[in-house]
Amino acid sequence: MLTRQRGSSLLEVIVAASLGLLVILAVQQTWAWQMGQQLGHSDSTKAFLTAQSLLEQLTQDITDANPEAIDLRGNCYLLPQHDGRQLAYRVKNKQVQRHTLAPYCPTTGWQSLSHYHSVAIKSLTLQLFKSQGLPTLSIALMAKSPRDDSFHAFNREVVLHAAR
Repeated sequence: MLTRQRGSSLLEVIVAASLGLLVILAVQQTWAWQMGQQLGHSDSTKAFLTAQSLLEQLTQDITDANPEAIDLRGNCYLLPQHDGRQLAYRVKNKQVQRHTLAPYCPTTGWQSLSHYHSVAIKSLTLQLFKSQGLPTLSIALMAKSPRDDSFHAFNREVVLHAAR
């Protein structure tokens, strides 16, 4: 009975954290849009929002990664999923790219999740660590508008589920 209560409370914490994150993202996007409207920097604002959306897409993809099978060595990050999918990510030509059938880092078959005309990606860094005993993946994205030189850093931490 005690194990079931701990599992339920952990699930409740994860759900509450996810809902809070969605609220924060909505506020950030609204703030960035308003800032761009006030300052007239629509290109920079579009890049900011595009990078934020890209980070959200990465977060959704990474949530179901199997922490025991993740390989973050080199320029290509391998994130095998619990459902058997083999996801990989890399930055190439100022774009974040994803491969959906990658048990290793192949040279062909990559899909761009961003385009350098909208947002120029400088770097994507993933790090796996334990937070309160739970496997957690840290995502760090460095991006900028292609029309100016100011970079923005985007960071997110995702708690991963243990093998099922």
